[in-house]
Amino acid sequence: MSQRSLWKKVKCLTRNSRLQRIHNDGLGETVTGGSVRSACYSYMTGRFQVERMSVIPIDLLFAVVFFGSCQLAGPRGSTSVIDPAQNDIIVDSRDQIDAPELIGRIPEQGVTKEDSIAPQESFQQSSQAGITTLEIATLLPNGGPPALSEFARLIEEGVEVAVAEMDKTLFNVRITAMDNEGDPGLTVRLVRELEDSKVKGVIGFLEDTSLEVGGRARRTGVPLVSPTARSASRAGPGVYSLEGPDPVAAAAIARYAHEYGYARIAILHSQAPASIAEAEAFREVSEALGLPVVGRYAYEVGATFFGEEIIAAQDALRAAEIAALGLEEDDTLDVEMLEPVAFFLPIPSEDVEFVAPQVVHYGLDTLAIDILGTSGWTDPQVLERVDPRHTTGVVATTAVGRTGGRARQFQFREAYEAHFQRSLVSAVPAIGHDAALVLLEGLKNGARSPEEIRLAIEALSEVEGVTGIYSVVDGRILRQTEVVYIDDGILVPIG
Repeated sequence: MSQRSLWKKVKCLTRNSRLQRIHNDGLGETVTGGSVRSACYSYMTGRFQVERMSVIPIDLLFAVVFFGSCQLAGPRGSTSVIDPAQNDIIVDSRDQIDAPELIGRIPEQGVTKEDSIAPQESFQQSSQAGITTLEIATLLPNGGPPALSEFARLIEEGVEVAVAEMDKTLFNVRITAMDNEGDPGLTVRLVRELEDSKVKGVIGFLEDTSLEVGGRARRTGVPLVSPTARSASRAGPGVYSLEGPDPVAAAAIARYAHEYGYARIAILHSQAPASIAEAEAFREVSEALGLPVVGRYAYEVGATFFGEEIIAAQDALRAAEIAALGLEEDDTLDVEMLEPVAFFLPIPSEDVEFVAPQVVHYGLDTLAIDILGTSGWTDPQVLERVDPRHTTGVVATTAVGRTGGRARQFQFREAYEAHFQRSLVSAVPAIGHDAALVLLEGLKNGARSPEEIRLAIEALSEVEGVTGIYSVVDGRILRQTEVVYIDDGILVPIG
């Protein structure tokens, strides 16, 4: 995802969220660059145990143990989280201290024997059950600008909920949280450190550049999953993202156009790879169905004025119609007699707010030219920001379930609020949850090597997440989509 598009998404998705973090048990510190702290969270049936320690030289080690309680669903198991810290100590895998080792030292630090019994018993039960502990990681710009840092924190919250929801009879999960500060060079180093620590997969990489350099830095091919970047296809095998081109959705719109009876189509798209891929998928299916594409126009990434392309598409559509009807340029024809034609715009959500008003300005609707699009037009933030008169009448795609509440969305809210003991006020954690879900689903059936995990992920089909139902097609994560009509900001399913 480009820096401009990511910042627009960050600003919109965090605008109405609670920006002040509630500090439960002292776990809400701000992240500073390049630092790591170790906080082990143990999730047991009916009990929430937290052990927290700063990772410093062993001869200076001290630890404070916090005990609290909340109810979590699911069978007995445990999860550990190694989270970024405020200190300046960079810790590699050799310096990390496992919870059982810490518990063995608690009496030496002035904690009573009675205080240490509960967590010790919990870990003994987990060990006796013989459940494997797997390590995954997050790699996010926690130390970046405040808005981006807040976005990253909300993504991490969703990852935690996904781990807390999983069936603990399969395996335990330890999360190592790393801060790349939005720095590509630091991203490379941290990815290689995480590979050396034997993590099974990494979640994060919000920007395209971060995902690409992270993917190329790998030596073992550890899987990477991004919730927002659009460049997974350029980052190498075993790299996935919830965002990116959706040729299946573009093909669905082409089939809709054919079934509706459009006589011809013009296409306008960005020069961004995802937009190009969707435009090409639409063209291939349209032409295979005998629906001619009479013009295809592209604008530069970051452009804000599209008059030249819009006028060229309008002229191409009408010129083809005049020729088909055997008319002359100066002949008149009532608009009701015009053949049905459409303008397909598979453009990213951050461009819709600029393009949509200009489409109306140049009067395409008055010339009976319909507008078709993909998921950029149905993005919740687009529907919120863009004047409804600029999107009403557009036919586009959206994730299945968007047009009505799904039980999975309510379940996530309940799980989040039970886990954090506060209200869910942002849509961002759900994205982090689904990115983690893809990785956890890949680990479910015993895959452990990077290649096994990659193959398991690429075999996933119809995995129900919070923000959609996911399948992996040709190495790309795709949401199930449906074709909808936008009516005053409301998505109306089409047939």
